[in-house]
Amino acid sequence: MATSLEHSPGRSTLRYVRLMLLAVPLLLVVAIVIYGIANQRIEDSLSSYYLGPARDLFVAMLVTTGVLLVVYTGDELEDYALNLAGFYAMFVALVPTKLGETLAQLPLGEQRRLIFSVQVSVIAVLVVSSVFIWLGIRTSRAPHRALFHSTATKALGLLSTLLLVGFVLLLLWRTVEGKQFAGVHASAAFLLIFSMGIAIASHLDHKPLCAMDTSGGKKLHYAIILVLMLIGLIAWPILLAAGIQEALFIVEWFEISLFSYFWYLESRRLWNPAA
Repeated sequence: MATSLEHSPGRSTLRYVRLMLLAVPLLLVVAIVIYGIANQRIEDSLSSYYLGPARDLFVAMLVTTGVLLVVYTGDELEDYALNLAGFYAMFVALVPTKLGETLAQLPLGEQRRLIFSVQVSVIAVLVVSSVFIWLGIRTSRAPHRALFHSTATKALGLLSTLLLVGFVLLLLWRTVEGKQFAGVHASAAFLLIFSMGIAIASHLDHKPLCAMDTSGGKKLHYAIILVLMLIGLIAWPILLAAGIQEALFIVEWFEISLFSYFWYLESRRLWNPAA
């Protein structure tokens, strides 16, 4: 007979949060396949769909993923890294890549409207994030207290925080500047992958990174995901140098596929954990 713990609302909620993190990217996959078949082409980046037919699904997918990453409660370092990944996902969604090229093709009035819409989105996310952090501190749910497990978690936590501060400063600068938001999308994408990498590394059963084994006997799987994520980042400039225009598109989907597999592993490991 199933125990009350197995049917607890909290456990069921986390089950379906993990499943949604696995399923949400399928929205954009289906849209891009249909778009590609209909137009006989694919764009050179996921965010290139920002102004295309798949715009709404692109933004919805990344914003939903960002929210789910923040809502999900992991173990210590993983929780902090996933919160940061969710934060960065918002700006991958809301600040399109190659915005300067897009603006150059628009009349002056439309340029101003597009820039203003991005500014409003950025400010809204920053305000809500600030309120969320304040509430977290007031309710003692702020993950920073869990970063003192070891020297390694302190170092990664400090590095992640410094990168966060640097990114927010860049974001504020570009928002006030009100031009092309240069560097924001690429920085957010890199930091999203970096934060995801830290979250995955916390499952390697490496004592300095986690107080207990959370690998579920799949340490090799997590290690392979990390290595492949790094290979994907290295391949990006190589593909660009080879003249492949879809280089960023390929790398973005490669990384998304790896993170989806991570959530598949987590869903299996934690579907019915030992009480």
